Amino acid sequence: MSLAELHNQVIDYLKQGKFVEGIEDFYADDATAQENNQEPSRGRENMAAAEREFLNKVTSYHGIDVLASAIDDQGNGNGTVFYEAVMKWDQSDKGHVEVAQTVVERWKDGKVQNIRFYGNFDPS
Repeated sequence: MSLAELHNQVIDYLKQGKFVEGIEDFYADDATAQENNQEPSRGRENMAAAEREFLNKVTSYHGIDVLASAIDDQGNGNGTVFYEAVMKWDQSDKGHVEVAQTVVERWKDGKVQNIRFYGNFDPS
């Protein structure tokens, strides 16, 4: 499967609000995730648990719009995906949230090894 096809599956999950499932299905066991300059999260299980906790605050999800993307497919599920997106949701402790961000996914053997978010979201 091409990196574009894998990435499009991830985006389909996000469009459906399947955030935890996306982490479980597409991230490597030892994956890392980093929001701007915050300390990275390490390990798929830790990321899925943190996402479940975060989703307890989300009262409604309004979707994701992918504005642009670029893919460096090195074959065999390896490479890098860059994309720009806007996500919107309502959150019990923050009200309406609209996040504009650029995301860098580094893939290895068909799994996200590292993902980094650059944008206006402060997860604290």
